Amino acid sequence: MMGIGREGRNSALAIVSATLVLVAYAAIFDLLDRYDWDQAFVRFACLASLLAMTLGTRRRPDMPPHEAGEIAAIVAPAFAILALNWGLYKSLEDLHSPPVVDIGQTTQEAARLVFLDGKNPYESRTIAVLGDNPSMWGFKYGPTMILGYAISVVNPANGIKSTSLAYLGATVVLVFLLGRGRGEMSESTATAWFCCTLMLLPNRLWHELFHQGSNDIFPVMLILGSILAVRGKAWAWAGLLAGLSLTAKVSPAIFYLVLFVRRRPEPRFVVGFAAGLVPLLPFLAWDAGALFRNVVLFHSTKAADSTSLYSITPKELHYAFTAIQLMTIALVIAKNFHARLDHRSLVFWYLVLTLLCEMSYREVHGNHLIWFMPFAALQFGWNRQAFLPNIASALRSFGDESPAPAPRADHAASRPEGRASNRQSAEGDRPLENFDDQRLPAGSGEPSGRDGNTSNTLL
Repeated sequence: MMGIGREGRNSALAIVSATLVLVAYAAIFDLLDRYDWDQAFVRFACLASLLAMTLGTRRRPDMPPHEAGEIAAIVAPAFAILALNWGLYKSLEDLHSPPVVDIGQTTQEAARLVFLDGKNPYESRTIAVLGDNPSMWGFKYGPTMILGYAISVVNPANGIKSTSLAYLGATVVLVFLLGRGRGEMSESTATAWFCCTLMLLPNRLWHELFHQGSNDIFPVMLILGSILAVRGKAWAWAGLLAGLSLTAKVSPAIFYLVLFVRRRPEPRFVVGFAAGLVPLLPFLAWDAGALFRNVVLFHSTKAADSTSLYSITPKELHYAFTAIQLMTIALVIAKNFHARLDHRSLVFWYLVLTLLCEMSYREVHGNHLIWFMPFAALQFGWNRQAFLPNIASALRSFGDESPAPAPRADHAASRPEGRASNRQSAEGDRPLENFDDQRLPAGSGEPSGRDGNTSNTLL
């Protein structure tokens, strides 16, 4: 009876923990959806909350695995299918309309210039006319983005949206495969469906892709494909997809690539990455200066807007934001330099690095949220059952910081030899940051052994 009671209690705690993750995740992205321009502090607080959830869903080494019950195995796919149908239903009307924002419009125009007119989109004086410097007028993303949305030439009205729909489908499949892992069938399948639910839940995902016409799902899909290749030790493919993501859009790929700065880099990854840079070559030969000015220099010099902390803080603090980004990158590199390369650690540290840099960047636009959604879905889905225990552990650790009265001499003397004190027996409740790194691989979110811009210039 005691065993049955303990098992039931653990199952109930797991359900409560997963529910908390789902509710918190939905609430954060709902706030990010509703509070946009002129709401810099709200957006900063939401990103900080996502970062806290990322840290709060690191699985502790002493946490036993939990098998999903039959109810979870049924409910998880039902939620995922419901979220998918809801998003598609809301987007049906938008799918047949041209893109609203310049991101989609200029991507379609760049494809037309290259494939129909034979002109260099980075030299164009008619697309992406932003600012007063004509030398920076032109397409603002990499050549692979043009290749990825080449169908826009055939269907200029909404080709970018139909292409993004295909990329969204591929992204969901990748999230499912990464979320499924290699554990028990019922548990891994429930986890995969839970990850897909989180991925598809935010309204902003559907709004950005199918109303605004954003193109960020394409480079994000390539990064997820690279992570899946890392899990399968297909290093050449991992490097190729990472390189293609970088040549599509510098951010978010640059944050992913930082994680491969290791003491012993994988040679096949480097070769694949070099192959992924090939789309740059014709445009470098065509006009390297125009490519650099539009893809790199423009993003490093554009003014901040009302979505970022820059709009509500003194100018003197803006230099600190750049310093925060540089220090974050340096610390993440140092933390992982000698660590084993693991697909779960890539997801964890990508989230930490990207969130910290975005929080201190010049703008926090809605399309940037797509950079986080699938990775947060994986991190929170993998470790959803660790969320509540980690919160409880953190609360206990705060309580332990208060000075305890000194033990009475007679009590100390009466304790049998070899018996642990209360302080020693509570060692398992110490905060996460005190865990031995050898027991927990950097950011893996798993017990050891389980398989499981540079500044404000590149966003």
